[in-house]
Amino acid sequence: MSLGPASRGTADPTPFSKRDEDAAGADWRNALSQWVAQHAYYPEQARREFQEGDVKVHVRMEPNGRVKDVELIAKSGSMWLDLALLALFRDQRLPSLPSGEKKPIEFDFTMHYVLIR
Repeated sequence: MSLGPASRGTADPTPFSKRDEDAAGADWRNALSQWVAQHAYYPEQARREFQEGDVKVHVRMEPNGRVKDVELIAKSGSMWLDLALLALFRDQRLPSLPSGEKKPIEFDFTMHYVLIR
């Protein structure tokens, strides 16, 4: 699994929304990146079948970090990889937004699943 560019696949290696005007800011995006690194996993079924791919989800989150909704917006071609990314965010508590932020946010997240050979 990789948060960086895949050896093949999407031309856009960024895992987060490119909207700089969002209230979350760079510190929150770094905290989210750390959270993902601690909680993400490569599904055993996909690993056994040498499946790789890029999955993209749209996440709606409350300011306290509670995920309200996660929606699959780009499939990888592997059911296991798609389900793993949905499960990563579903019903989770992500890092809270900076204090004082009262509005929920939405962001797109792309995971590049790549097996190291």
